[in-house]
Amino acid sequence: MIYMAKNQVVGNPFLDIMHKGDEKVIMDKKALQKIKSLSKELAKNHIILFIAGDYGSGKSLVEKEIEKNIPRSFKKRKLIFSSDLIHELGKIPAEEILKKKLIVFIDKFELSDAISDEKLKKILDLILNTSKSGVAYVISCTPNTIARLFSISDELRKYSKVYNVPALTFEQAKKLIIIRLNKVRKKKTNSISPFTESQLKNIWKASNGNPRMILLLCASLYEILKR
Repeated sequence: MIYMAKNQVVGNPFLDIMHKGDEKVIMDKKALQKIKSLSKELAKNHIILFIAGDYGSGKSLVEKEIEKNIPRSFKKRKLIFSSDLIHELGKIPAEEILKKKLIVFIDKFELSDAISDEKLKKILDLILNTSKSGVAYVISCTPNTIARLFSISDELRKYSKVYNVPALTFEQAKKLIIIRLNKVRKKKTNSISPFTESQLKNIWKASNGNPRMILLLCASLYEILKR
């Protein structure tokens, strides 16, 4: 973590692997425009939107960006997948659904991999039925989970849209690293020190552009270089 001392900041800035608000740099202009367009469609057509990405790919940042673009008149419910999800969705009041001003965010839907196809089909049917009644959904999970969901419910495939979180380019990865380095500097700079350009390229290649993996690899190398 990052620790504050008098007139000095010390510590490894890469140990916290969660994305911060000032790290929106990982989404380029094209991605932001696409997310804005999908947000409008969510509000207008009450679609089921899947945010697809591996662990640490930046799905939570996409969720936050969608939430920011949703009209304030919409009510938002945030859920995490569990075997009890069907009961959680069933608790939504009918009058709230009929207003067609509700967006339900469901995170970690890949946890559904642990339950049977039969039980999962019931959950998907409920999501579909409430969506048709006016509820919009934003569901975050891995691409493999989405493939399974669509194999269980072809109807879900027809009524859904998928946004694949793009991998970081090298320049985006470099900007993310500089942002983190600046958290332990007295003055912000564009320097990549203590890393070299070659080291950053190796990290980016090894991570396949995954932000969390970039931070993990940087954390290890930072410790070595700072000894």
